[in-house]
Amino acid sequence: MAGNHQIYVALLRGINVGGKNKIKMTELRSALENMGLRRVKTYIQSGNVLFESSDAEATVRQRIEQEIAAVFGMTLTVVIRTAEEMEKIIGHCPFSPELIAEAAATCVGESLYVALLPEPPLPSGIEKLATANNEDDAYEIVGRDV
Repeated sequence: MAGNHQIYVALLRGINVGGKNKIKMTELRSALENMGLRRVKTYIQSGNVLFESSDAEATVRQRIEQEIAAVFGMTLTVVIRTAEEMEKIIGHCPFSPELIAEAAATCVGESLYVALLPEPPLPSGIEKLATANNEDDAYEIVGRDV
C-alpha cells in the first residue's frame, strides 16, 4: 500500500441485527483489521464501519466484499465514502432550513434521508424514481447520492 491514508466509511448493505445475514461487529472489525485496514471502528450493530486505508476506494470496496464472502459466506454490497465526501453531503444539503422545518412539522418520523448508492444511478433508475414519486416527496440527485 502506497500513498497517504484516507479515512473511509463503509456501509454494508443487507446485514441484520438478528436472523439472516447476521454479522457480529467484533468479528467484522477483526476480519477488516486482518486484511490490513487501519483504525477500524464499527457503529453499534449497523454494518457501518470507519477505517483508514491508502488503497483507492474501488479497491477497498472489492477487497471488503471479497473478505466478507470468504469469512462470513455472504455476498453483499459495500458502499464506500471518504470522510470528506460525508462532510460534503452534510454541509451541502440541497434543501433550505425552512423547507426541512416544514417537512419535519408535517411528517411522522424522520423527514430527511440520504441514500448513498455504490454508483451514480442509471437513467432508467432516475426515471423509475420520478414515476414512483407521489409528489409529496422532494429529492435531489447529486452524483451517487440521493
